[in-house]
Amino acid sequence: MMIWQGLEVFLAVVEQGSFSKAAEKLEVSTSYVSRQVLQLEQRLGTVLIQRTTRTQNLTDAGRQYAAKLKVIQQELIDATNQAQGVQNTPKGLIKIAAAGDFVANQVAPRIADFLKLYPEVTVDLDFNNRNVDLVEEGFDLAIRFGQLQDSNLVARKLCTRPMTWVVSKDYQSQHGDIHHPYELHQHNCLSATHGRWRFVICQQQEEVKVSGNWRSNNSFALINACLAGLGVAHLAKDIVQPYVEQGQLTYILEPFQVNDGATWLVYPRKDLMPYRVRLLIEFLLNGFAKK
Repeated sequence: MMIWQGLEVFLAVVEQGSFSKAAEKLEVSTSYVSRQVLQLEQRLGTVLIQRTTRTQNLTDAGRQYAAKLKVIQQELIDATNQAQGVQNTPKGLIKIAAAGDFVANQVAPRIADFLKLYPEVTVDLDFNNRNVDLVEEGFDLAIRFGQLQDSNLVARKLCTRPMTWVVSKDYQSQHGDIHHPYELHQHNCLSATHGRWRFVICQQQEEVKVSGNWRSNNSFALINACLAGLGVAHLAKDIVQPYVEQGQLTYILEPFQVNDGATWLVYPRKDLMPYRVRLLIEFLLNGFAKK
């Protein structure tokens, strides 16, 4: 069918970054690649690749089209593997978006264990703090912490990670004890993102506005500022617990703690998921369930 014509060539250009490199990979002429892409654009009635004499860049339509085609391409590969009875040996790329020290220290080692079992799988673990569009940017999976926004994505809880508040003994001795969340407006609050912290007050969740002179999206930067006596830090309990056990930091406001913090595996709907991704998700969920 004509609908398939030029799709493999177009994806090769996307993956290789140029018409000439795509031609080299496909072992055809550059003019053939250019002609196939042009005919595809004419059938679609839109420009997919903006060409100049030196560069070829995807248009917005081209990026969206390529993302959808990659999903279809992988489904075809998985279907072929299943038909040939080779699903027990998964192979191919898994692209993961993640952020945070918990992923680096706790999740990444388990992904490494997964690759030992399935050496023909390749993982690209991209650490960033953006709320990436998984489908458009070609990610198979995201690992996210905290409250999730409503979306069309599937989310499964990897583990519960309650948030807590800590101060150094130096800060506490200089500024006094903090007995209630409402007292935080009198203190320097070290924040990871926005200036609102959640508490359970009178059996109801409530946000308290806080402010301070130190903000960072890195947990250890916040911990080091807290250790230096700069102020009150709001962090996942598993991150700060070693410092509390060593006597370097002290928990505060524990009766007001919200216990719904969690790390999630987030991915597009399951019927579009490659077998290797499904296998990794179950491997991680099982690993943390036994923890």
